[in-house]
Amino acid sequence: MIADQTVISNWHMQENTLVQTANTVAEHRILNRASIEHFDFSATMRIRQHKDEAIPAFGILMQYSEQEELQVCFLKQQARWGLAIETANISPVVNHVLSLPATFDPTTWHTLRLVQQPEQTIIYLDGQEMLLMLETARPAQPGLMTTNTAAEFTNIHQTAGNA
Repeated sequence: MIADQTVISNWHMQENTLVQTANTVAEHRILNRASIEHFDFSATMRIRQHKDEAIPAFGILMQYSEQEELQVCFLKQQARWGLAIETANISPVVNHVLSLPATFDPTTWHTLRLVQQPEQTIIYLDGQEMLLMLETARPAQPGLMTTNTAAEFTNIHQTAGNA
């Protein structure tokens, strides 16, 4: 279901888990080959390691076109982690960082889920609704992303249709 957008040699499957083995200061993406308009996409993830001198982030990505996207990711800001929801080159602009509890541990498994319905998109963290965005759905390639970190992803699930 998930396929490399570009050849990334530091990803591999290990016991049904997609593992990123290298901790590089860069962004890495893996996208579904097909664009779909209505879907339910989720992945369970945890951080493996990150460099202290760079801001780490890992999560899910919806790519609408080469320049247009929505990222929903865990992001470390100073000593605390937040859930960042950010669009690029899309109107209306979405740029939220939701505070996570001080006890949030990115090294334990967490599930992000994004449900894109005809008139709204809903983001869930560990089963709890975090954000509702009211906008008309359009085709997107769901996928996974990391920035300045190495992470593991499991239970990657996608359902097409009016989720």
